[in-house]
Amino acid sequence: MERKGYSEEMAELKKMNLDMGYKAVSAVKFAAQALLENNLEIAAQVRSLEKEVDLLYEEVDDRCVAFIATQQPMARDLRFLVSTIKIATEVERITDYANNIAKKVQKKFSQEDVTPLESLKPATDMMIREAVSMLAEALHCYKENDAELAKLITERDAVVNRLNKELFRGTVAMVAVNPYANELAMDFHTTLRYIERVADRSVKIAELVYYEVTGDRFSDKK
Repeated sequence: MERKGYSEEMAELKKMNLDMGYKAVSAVKFAAQALLENNLEIAAQVRSLEKEVDLLYEEVDDRCVAFIATQQPMARDLRFLVSTIKIATEVERITDYANNIAKKVQKKFSQEDVTPLESLKPATDMMIREAVSMLAEALHCYKENDAELAKLITERDAVVNRLNKELFRGTVAMVAVNPYANELAMDFHTTLRYIERVADRSVKIAELVYYEVTGDRFSDKK
């Protein structure tokens, strides 16, 4: 007979993890908007969301560990709990990247002449949209236990990497025209790395979903 509260506790853990993930999506979107608009108010919203995600992360981690210790789950249930802990870690790190972008806006871009970046904004927006879409789809895979979609998400990372390389070249060209913009270029390149890492972490979430659902590591199927 199934232990009372067993399924309910796992469902609650999944809901908490998804709530944390949705906050991370919002944080990345807000960070992107703050970056593209050099908006301090929106950057502050990201900082607030990051604190909320940190609190949720601690609770998810503690409850998963306690559940494993007290209920001794096996097979698929154990994979779910292990994957949930790891996904929570990926989500928390993604929110850290959004927070770092927001801090760049607050402490650097708001103090600089960002006019030279105007020509790079369309490609930056595309890169951000792709990374955010990957994160949202990875969370959808987790919610629906969709291993097939998880495989497709891993293939999209190449698009973000291509855009990142294009933007790096664009940043170098910007400095060639505007030699005074060296510091601006370095700060901007750092934010692009954060966005690229959002996509990388989203791939990792998709791989964890694949492992949870199938019991196989996706790297073994490549």
